[in-house]
Amino acid sequence: MDYNKIRQAEKEFQNGEKKSLGFIQQNKKLLIICAAVVVAAGVAGAAIAALIPKNRDKTSDNTPNKPAAELASGVEESETPPEDEQQEPQEEQTEEPIPTEAPTEIPRRGTAQAIPDDVKAQMAGKSMPSGASVTYDQLSYLTIPIYDFNYNVTEGHLVVSKTLAEEVLDIFAELFDIKYPIQEMSLIDKYNADDYTSIEHNNTSSFCYRLSTGGSGKLSMHAYGRAIDINPQINPYVSGNGTGAHENAREYWSRDVSRWTSDIAKAAYIGPGTKIYQIFTSRGWTWGGNWSSYRDYQHFEK
Repeated sequence: MDYNKIRQAEKEFQNGEKKSLGFIQQNKKLLIICAAVVVAAGVAGAAIAALIPKNRDKTSDNTPNKPAAELASGVEESETPPEDEQQEPQEEQTEEPIPTEAPTEIPRRGTAQAIPDDVKAQMAGKSMPSGASVTYDQLSYLTIPIYDFNYNVTEGHLVVSKTLAEEVLDIFAELFDIKYPIQEMSLIDKYNADDYTSIEHNNTSSFCYRLSTGGSGKLSMHAYGRAIDINPQINPYVSGNGTGAHENAREYWSRDVSRWTSDIAKAAYIGPGTKIYQIFTSRGWTWGGNWSSYRDYQHFEK
């Protein structure tokens, strides 16, 4: 055995230990710092693990055969149904609009027809006395849309000469367009064919088989259905001295409209330059307000 080699090896070992101890002593502080970092990291990791719920998304280290992508997303296998059970995405349901009815258009023009039997019965012995030279066949029964004194749309009725029926409908269609107000439009038979009573109610009327009020002894144009009296209280019959027969029309004997108190009366006024005057006279109708011996402001005839 070579004792020299053994001693040499022992010396080298001893020298290596000394060098290691010297290195440790020299770097003692650095080693302490590294150890502290390792310990702190371990404590922090334990604290974070304690804060995370153990059953979060039911993903744990012992989950068997869990795909890596699925574990990363935190989605359970059971959350995704098999392909044959998956439902097609439904289109968003939108409510169909409920159709609204179009507003009913107000008819502006009336209608004409032969005198109905019930109207003949109403007229007989009143506006149509026995022995009259005018027959029902020469007349037409008109149904006319009008604005009343509250500006509500209602229906009025006139009996006029058949030859003027369509023209009268045209005239009142134009009056409807300008919303000329008419308080009432009834057959004069409603008032027993009495002209005075009809005027007292401001009733607009036409046919009445009677003599002229001028005292000529001749038949009035009303007897032929060729004259119309419109709002006769507000547009009264006034004698040569400027007075009338109806006390409820006293305010309107004067044609100075600025002195009238009623706005609706002012709207129903008939005079030169008014639209109603122009509508009638442009078709060749004569206005009684232009007569000289007396003025019949309500009256148009043709």
